[in-house]
This record gives sequence, C-alpha cells and structure tokens, in this order.
Amino acid sequence: MPEERRRDPEDGELYTYEELARWYAGKYKKGDIKTYWEQTCVPTRAKSSSKGSPEPKAKAKVKDKAKVKAKAKVKAKAKAKPEKGPANPKRFVDDLDNIVRDGMDGLIWFTPNLGRLDTFPSIKVVFRTDWSKDKVALVSGGGAGHEPMHGGLVGQGLLTAAISGETFASPTIDAVLAAIVQVTGPKGCLLIIKNYTGDRLNFTLAAQRARDQFGLKVETVITRDDVATVAERGVAGTIFVHKLCGAAAEANKSLEDVKTLADSVIDSTASEGVSFSSVRRLKAEMIRNNKMEIGLGIHGEPGARTEDKAPVSKIVSSLLQDILKGKRMEAAAPEGYACLINNLGGVPPLEMCVVANAVMKSEYGSKIKLLIGPASLCTSLDMNGFSLSLLRLNAEFTTYLKAPTSVGLWPAAVAPCAPTTVPIPAGLDAMESVTPSSDEAVAAVMKKVCAALIAAKKELDDLDAKVGDADCGSTMASASQCVLDALDKFPLADPQLLCRALGSTLSKAMGGSSGVLLSIMFMGMQASFQKAGKKSWTEGGPQAFMDGLQAMMDAGGATTGMRTMLDALVPAAQALLDGKGLAGAADAATAGMESTKTMAPRAGRTENVPESVWKNVVDPGAKAVAIALKAIA
Repeated sequence: MPEERRRDPEDGELYTYEELARWYAGKYKKGDIKTYWEQTCVPTRAKSSSKGSPEPKAKAKVKDKAKVKAKAKVKAKAKAKPEKGPANPKRFVDDLDNIVRDGMDGLIWFTPNLGRLDTFPSIKVVFRTDWSKDKVALVSGGGAGHEPMHGGLVGQGLLTAAISGETFASPTIDAVLAAIVQVTGPKGCLLIIKNYTGDRLNFTLAAQRARDQFGLKVETVITRDDVATVAERGVAGTIFVHKLCGAAAEANKSLEDVKTLADSVIDSTASEGVSFSSVRRLKAEMIRNNKMEIGLGIHGEPGARTEDKAPVSKIVSSLLQDILKGKRMEAAAPEGYACLINNLGGVPPLEMCVVANAVMKSEYGSKIKLLIGPASLCTSLDMNGFSLSLLRLNAEFTTYLKAPTSVGLWPAAVAPCAPTTVPIPAGLDAMESVTPSSDEAVAAVMKKVCAALIAAKKELDDLDAKVGDADCGSTMASASQCVLDALDKFPLADPQLLCRALGSTLSKAMGGSSGVLLSIMFMGMQASFQKAGKKSWTEGGPQAFMDGLQAMMDAGGATTGMRTMLDALVPAAQALLDGKGLAGAADAATAGMESTKTMAPRAGRTENVPESVWKNVVDPGAKAVAIALKAIA
C-alpha cells in the first residue's frame, strides 16, 4: 500500500506526513503539525494516468532556496513554489513549546499580587493573590497571543482571574473550571466569554460544571463587538466589559447587577480593525505591500475586505463609519462615546499617536468624550494593525470607566485635550530680528540646491539605509523645504547676515548631527565675513566657506579622510579658493564622494558599521553635498 498523502491547503500540493513534518519543523510545534495534518490537510488519492503521475514536490530545504526544482516522471520539469512558513519566524524564546508558560511566569515577575495555579502545562491560570472572595469575581480568558489581554488585566478593579490556552487556542474546560473554583466566593462569579466557538463551548460547559459540581453561583456573558462580519466576534471591545464590570464588582455590586451591566455594555460596544500585515510570527505574509485588510480577526483570520492602502485619516474615518452604522450604535449618544485605540501588536508607538490624532481630527472626533490608549491591550502577536472600539456613554459607564484600578497596564480613560500652542520665547526665533532683502542670483542658487536635495530624498534615504539609519534624505529634504518656505524672509543681499540666518534656521529645522554641524558651518562663515570685512560672495565667499568648515571640524572632531560629508565639502571649498568656480567645486565634491567608497570610517554614521556593509558604498552625507553642488555648477 502506498503511503498516505494529503493536500496541504497552503500550496495545494500532496505530501506524506513525514514530508509535511520536515517542512514545518522548527516553525510550529509537533502537536500543532499533527493537528494540522489531521484536521486541515485533505485526504486525496491521486488519479492514475497512462502517462504517469508527477511526483509530489518535497517540502525540503535545498541549497538553492530561491527556486526548488522537483523532477517529475514526465519530460517537463516543474518549479516548486518558494519556501512557505512564517514571514517573521524569529522568536525570543528558549523553547517554542513553552512560550505561553514562560510568558505567564514573566508576567507574574513584574505584576504585584498576581499568582498562578500549580497546574502547568495543561491548565494555565493567573489570579489575584490579594483576593478575599468577598465580592463578585470576574473571570475571562482565551488563547495566548493577545497579551496583555487577559492575564495582564488581572488586578483590583478589573479581572479576578484569567485563563490562557496555547497560542490562539481556547483553554480547556478543566482550566476554566479551575479558575472559577479558585476565585469564586459566596457572591458568585461572572464569566466573560468572547464570541468564538471554542471559547463559548469550553467556558459555558465549565460554568455549568461549577454550578452542578461545586454549587457555585456563576453567570456568563458573551461579547460580540466586531462589526466586520455577521459572526460578531468578540474582540478588543471586550475590554470595556472587563473594566466597567470590574469597577462595579469592586463597588460591591451584586452578581445580578454586574451581569446586567455587562449585558448593557455589550449592547453599547462596537469595534473594527485594520492591518497592513498578517500575523507574521505564525504564517506567511498574505497581504500585498500596497493593500490593507479591514475587519481581521484577532487570530489572524483574513479581513472582511481588502482595499488599497490609504492615509491613516481615511482609514480611521472608514473604521468609525463602519462602527457607527452597526446595529449596536443605532441608539442616540447624547453623552458621546468612549474610544479605545488598540495596537494589534506591531505598530510603532509613534504611528499609534498619529492614529490618535486622526481619530480626534475625524468628523466623529467631537463625539468622543473619553480616550483609552493608544495602547496594546488586545493584540494579535505582531500584526501590523490597530483597532478602534466605541462605547456609547452614559453617567454610569463614565463613572466605572474612570474608576481606579491597580492594573499597571491599563492606560486610564482620559478626556481628550486638543493641542494648544504658545509663542516661542523672545530671542529664540531665528528670523525674529532679520530684515529681509532680495538678491535674485542668491535666491536662484538656494532654490536649485533645495530642489535638488528634496528630489534626492528617496535616493539618499535608500543609500543611508545601507550604512546608517535611513534618514539622510529625509533630514536634508525637510531642512530644504523649511528654507524654501522662508526664502522671502532671508536677508539675501547681505552674505554675513544670510549665513547667520541660515545657521539659526538649520539649528531649529534640521535634526541629527548634520543639522548642528551645518549650522556651525554657517555661523563660522558669518564670523569669517565679519572678520574680513568682505561684503560680497565673490570677495569673501570661498574663504568664508573654508573657515566655516574649519569651525565644523573643530566642533565635531572629524577631518577629511574619515568618511563623512567633509570628504566632499573640503575639496569643494579648496576648488573655490583655487579659482575653479562652481563647476570645479562640483567636480571636486563628486571625486571626494567617490573616495569614501573605500575609506575606513572613523567618524559619522558608519563608524560602527562592519566593512562588509560600507565597502563600495559612498557616504550619504558626501553624496548629498555632491548633489547640491552639481545643481548649481
């Protein structure tokens, strides 16, 4: 009998279990691979053919990772698909099989009054160690991978206990039951369940066993805040139930009152999420670079719809529009909404702040009276996305939402405060005491230099990404734009005052070491004009340029030959002193730039970069100098 082969839905090919296991080894746990084989891979018998059937493509790593070739019994050769697996398989773990257990113990290390049941590995429960069972207990849980939900939300004023399954897998009935029994006293327990089949079954049956077997008072509620699909999944809006009911329980409300409150919160909550990526730590990337998915599940399920990537303001507006047209938002909201801005795991904090700004500047911003976040509260491992949840407010909801909690990971509910500005202190504005003047020739030069640097933004950023921090072009372009925006305010007819104004402008508008060094250069040029008493660029410009560079070298400690922008600037200044004009200066700058390809770095962005990285790559700062001078040659 031939060995059984099954079809892997990832690529539609047939494999034996051994071939499949070899392919996914190191990427997934053995038990998960076995379950995948038994429950997901489709048993299929290959049809016989008089010409012979092609051999299945082996899921094996070979030397040529880009194009794996499988030899068929027919004359033609078929190319195997590229290696499948997680897009980001690197994990900070000791043992992937123990990731949830190790993570739970890590949580306990930094969370006061948090303990766990000694029931690893099958039962993973954390609970309040300062709990005296004299109030209604709140218990919730689900699969791991959503941290800090659920274990990170255990504490006074929030959850009493939390149960974790394996990654994205519902905990078992016994695990849920253990948590209920551990924390439930005479006043009973409210079990908060997200609307997923596994959670509903395991939590509901555990509640029934707690009633029948232990005689405990247990009530259940099911959250269903996701508006993206008819399935009404329980997602980040579940946290509103945790917080409000936790505060009500802390206020010594009865189990009946807490359940009534939970039902009311569920009926007043709606959520939707968006992502630019899949859960990259678990699966291959499924979302194209220019696309985004709206309405993803928190377990990496595909989105309800795929759209072209859009600016965040449009994304936020679309999400809020979807949320507000859902059935749970049909009722009027005279007291406005609370908005939970939730990081799904992979969005940098800076971008989450941009999301918050977009939320408050949207057409719905005036209706948002309380903000929670932006914060990582209900994540999906490393998904590069965020979700928004709205809660229709009333006086009771507001009180409980703002009630104190001991949970350090809770970000607090705050009333939004619009940005306010005050004038800059006197004397700090670079242009404050400047009297504008005009010089068409000088203005033309400045426009050409700025335009060239703005146009080279991507080229310089890409170059800097190889040897630095990928911001050289962005820094040069933003500074150039600031200069262009203030061009009519500069004293263009006075070289000394213009150098002073440029130095002050760059010190404010241009970040990084380049900004301060170029500011020092222009200040040095101003001092040179002043000392020499020169009144024109023709008379004093070349020497002022060199004197400014000397001031830069004195302040920064670098000289030529160290692989910095000085390797283009100094040769250009010398060419001007030698009477070679702007064309000669541009040629000298280009030659200096090229010399940095083989120059060992002793200063600047590349100083700590290995030779294998910088070898044969020009210094980005020197490249920017060459571009600027070429524009005016």
